[in-house]
Amino acid sequence: MDFIFIILGLSTIWLFMFKIKWLFNRKYFIINIIYNIVLFSISLLLINYHLVNPKMVVALKMPLISSIVFFILYISFKNIYKRNPENTFWVSTRKPIQDVIFTLMFWFFGLGLPILIIA
Repeated sequence: MDFIFIILGLSTIWLFMFKIKWLFNRKYFIINIIYNIVLFSISLLLINYHLVNPKMVVALKMPLISSIVFFILYISFKNIYKRNPENTFWVSTRKPIQDVIFTLMFWFFGLGLPILIIA
């Protein structure tokens, strides 16, 4: 069960890696936020009622924090460069340095920050 919590807790990271276009689309991003709020609520309920291991259930709080970090970085990037960032995670071709920095910042703040806050 703990493994499932970790997989669900990385849902925004999975979207960033494989379907970043969904995070740029307003409709899918709102669906993702609603999904993250549901996971956050479930984690609070599971912790309050002591139904599962509380050390692993906190992973369900990570996607909401990651999505907020992505939204802040995305809006900043869009306002500065007037375009959507490109995902540089799976490509080996040269991309603009702004896109590489966006990807690195998301990995640092979108994955590292929630782990630090929750752990």
